[in-house]
Amino acid sequence: MTSPKVGQHEFAEFSANRFERQKMPDRSESERKMNHLNRLESDGLLGICSSNTVITPDGWREARKVVQHGGNLPQSVLIVPSAGALHETFFAETWRQLPARLAALSLMPPAGCAILCSTTEPKVQRVLQVAQTAATSFDMWRCLIELSKSGARIELLVEKTGAEFVEFQSNIAKADSSRHWLPELLSSPPRHELDWLFGEIKLARLADLCGEVASPEDATAVLAGLWLLHGHAEQSHQSSQSIEDEGRQRSGNFWHAIMHRQEPDYFNSKYWFRRVGRHPVFSELARLASRLIEADGSGKAQEWAQKLGLPDRFDPFVFVDWCESAARQADSEEAFLVRQIQFVEMHLLLRASYRDAASLNR
Repeated sequence: MTSPKVGQHEFAEFSANRFERQKMPDRSESERKMNHLNRLESDGLLGICSSNTVITPDGWREARKVVQHGGNLPQSVLIVPSAGALHETFFAETWRQLPARLAALSLMPPAGCAILCSTTEPKVQRVLQVAQTAATSFDMWRCLIELSKSGARIELLVEKTGAEFVEFQSNIAKADSSRHWLPELLSSPPRHELDWLFGEIKLARLADLCGEVASPEDATAVLAGLWLLHGHAEQSHQSSQSIEDEGRQRSGNFWHAIMHRQEPDYFNSKYWFRRVGRHPVFSELARLASRLIEADGSGKAQEWAQKLGLPDRFDPFVFVDWCESAARQADSEEAFLVRQIQFVEMHLLLRASYRDAASLNR
């Protein structure tokens, strides 16, 4: 069954030129330099990090412990800045909860990440090649994806309080001066600067993403989520539409609803949320959305929190209304807050889709 057609709504004037909107501005020269990579070596370990960061002695020491305890398994270490900010927190959780290939494809690494490997491990040569030839804004991300494809075991090493594993060389390097890692509230044509990533997603088989697949419908929902997280609405729509009302929790319907919310076709989005019904993501989303709104502290956000039913429940229909309202001022702090909640929603749904695909919820 295809989506029902709806008439023009009051938002039509704003959305008429959506394919001319939301083009990502070119990054500043300082941001481009942030993503050029350094290749470092120390006592049998290879380190790859941004040119504006260095791996500290504590970082080398802790990584060496992990590699030495890996036995005969090919092993690499992924250093993640200390959790706290939303991006860093979800990046670390993603790598803890998802298979490496899926984790690498789902979320761009935050500033300050580093990869460390043994110099004698032949599987890291794939990463070395990328590090030596990459010249894009996503060098570290591409290295991480190549590493996930190599079959090497990747251990997460998150900075501890009082012990920095990576040191920034300037405040500019540490600042996340753009919000490009957050999905937009309104869809736009796929970003050409991500063509390399779209190619990686197309090459990945469902088994590459989810391991042993117990539910092909939910594995397809994982694929729908990957496409939508990176702004490719058409590919996501094809995947979600192919599994209408299927899967353990009907997660394909959920991705379908988000896609239409971003389109924006708010009536159609609510139609698909009705077909989702109750989904286990909503309870955790209510808890985390409450935290974000509390940190925001604005009276308007508190009003929306009450409408959403927080912290006890999360009303997806009210959230559609909030997205519609916030999207009218896309550069506002309110829109940034709503984008953060949407980011949490989408990543919680990706994890739930994966768990159902791999039958981890049984």
